[in-house]
Amino acid sequence: ADLHFLGYPKEYSPDGRHPNLYDYRSVDGAIAWKIMEGDYTRYGEVTELLDNADDCYVIMGRGEELTLRFSAGAFGPSPEGFDRSFILKTDSFCKDMDLYSAYPDTVEPLPFHSMSTYPYGTNEKYPDDKKRREYRMRFNTRRVGNPYTE
Repeated sequence: ADLHFLGYPKEYSPDGRHPNLYDYRSVDGAIAWKIMEGDYTRYGEVTELLDNADDCYVIMGRGEELTLRFSAGAFGPSPEGFDRSFILKTDSFCKDMDLYSAYPDTVEPLPFHSMSTYPYGTNEKYPDDKKRREYRMRFNTRRVGNPYTE
């Protein structure tokens, strides 16, 4: 799995109906959407972060893409006249940037599986054990500032 900046593929609908499709041949890299301030996952190889639901996850921002590569040959050939589709099942958190959401301007506080609710209270915090500290020091090294405060 590779994390990198892509931009924003052009949305289109060949028949004028939903769902829209995305044209990866026409990508805009300059759309200035708001971004949360904080420590994001560094670009590059991140496969090990996808192996377990262990609160060590990819933190990605606007215009970024996580590319997964695998061999479809392991599934054997598709029957004649059929197309094969893949469904990606994830264990993930999505943080809203809505004005009325908790902490809409910052990556932190980070969510974690054993939290009672989000936002969690002062009696809870993201795990601070050796594994999580190493994860943050090794992967979450891409500091992104808030362009509205700089």
